Amino acid sequence: MNITTGEIVEVYIENGTTIGRINVNGALMRVPLFFLLNAKAGDTVLIESGVAISIFNQEQETEYVLGSAGQSRLN
Repeated sequence: MNITTGEIVEVYIENGTTIGRINVNGALMRVPLFFLLNAKAGDTVLIESGVAISIFNQEQETEYVLGSAGQSRLN
């Protein structure tokens, strides 16, 4: 399993498929956006095995992780 994040630089259609040009650590990747119909330039996405699977929101993820950690300490 290869999971990474990257920022969408451009969204375009190629042969009927929505593709994102995504900056991953300075390298541009061409990634299908099958699951992210509302993805737009500037969004950070989670990429699994070459396909964007989720729009990544750092603030929400931090709240989730911290919230989960707090709950696990109480149990």
